[in-house]
Amino acid sequence: MAGLSATETVEKSEKCKADTYIIGIFITLCIFSLIESYSASSREISMSGNIYTPMIKHIVLLLGATAIMWIVQRINYTKLLIPSLLFAVVTVLLMIFTMFFGDVINGAQRSFSVAGFTVQPAELAKISIVFVLSYFLAKNLHKKEISNKGLIWCVSIVSVFGFLLLLQGLTNTILFMSISFAMLIIGGTKSGKLAKVIGIYIVIAFLFLGIKHIRDENKLDELDATEQVAESAPLRNETWSKRLSEYFSELLGSEPYNNPTILANDQKLYSYFAQANGGIIGEGPGGSRETSRLPLAFSDYVFSIVTEDLGLIGALFLMGIYLCLLIRAGNIARRCNRAYPAFLVMGMAVMIVLQAFFHMAINTGVFPVSGQNLPMISKGGTSILVIGLAFGVMLSVSRSAAQKGIRTGSQEKDALPESMRAANPTKE
Repeated sequence: MAGLSATETVEKSEKCKADTYIIGIFITLCIFSLIESYSASSREISMSGNIYTPMIKHIVLLLGATAIMWIVQRINYTKLLIPSLLFAVVTVLLMIFTMFFGDVINGAQRSFSVAGFTVQPAELAKISIVFVLSYFLAKNLHKKEISNKGLIWCVSIVSVFGFLLLLQGLTNTILFMSISFAMLIIGGTKSGKLAKVIGIYIVIAFLFLGIKHIRDENKLDELDATEQVAESAPLRNETWSKRLSEYFSELLGSEPYNNPTILANDQKLYSYFAQANGGIIGEGPGGSRETSRLPLAFSDYVFSIVTEDLGLIGALFLMGIYLCLLIRAGNIARRCNRAYPAFLVMGMAVMIVLQAFFHMAINTGVFPVSGQNLPMISKGGTSILVIGLAFGVMLSVSRSAAQKGIRTGSQEKDALPESMRAANPTKE
């Protein structure tokens, strides 16, 4: 191996196999997705009138995600640097476009359609922020610690992405903040700086709420009484206040079955029914009885259907699968020579796992009601394809940067810009 040239090193590393554990986790999630999308599709079937249409669409999307994963994992991660930044720029432009011209879904402009395919820029933003943060954090990593300049970049990026999704709610902004915070910890940021970042994020969150409130009040003032009724759906301050009020009422009040705020909320009520009906071992795959009346059972509340079908045991197993992804990504990150691939693989895993746990926390009443998909399980075109891309990036790093016994150091030194060659702070 000592005599290998840089070209031979690249060719050798490209022949390395992708991490089989990550592939196994992807396949397991696909199996869960097929079973639970079938179980949770009662409402879609009633709307489409065809028992096969929802499942065919879902299978096509899973195949698309698999194809994206397979293609990306064969590309050396160093060659993804420029395309990933361009992807983030396009995502920002799409978020701006959606803010002004997007289709209204659940009271906010969330998506737009292209050739019959619905694009949700918020889903693209989740992976884009990992791409951008990985670049700027690796570029501003000195002596195994993120510099103050890197912290400024981190907060600024999160603020921009959060502001562009402000009208859709604060859930994604909180997710962005959580992803960035996890990546700062990975970068060796000291506790004092982390505390400052938390403080800044709290200020930003309240500032966003104030901006949203002023915007909505001004918009309502411009409308007459009839128009206010028609236009009030996109103005979501009242919705947020109601959800927070219900959350704290449930948290501090009576038992769920005696709590009037829960009894008046179909989503919470039927999701709790589903989870209670599942018990320990569940009703069996496809055995859900609440799927026909639980709103958004196939997306925002699919974890409740998982629990009803597979019981507490199945729900805990699914949680374990996501945790295994995070653990495996950590093992891969520790074998990388450079900080950039370590940030990439851990950022992708953190993004997927945090989103999954946000979804589960909302379903079980730990967090206030808000829309958040369960990665690879919930139905949704953009979300599934984005998760396929995230898995492809993790596998690319496992093939190109985390192979023991192969000299990837010279390859990375030649392929990465000089400012991106910081040593991995998590390396074994």
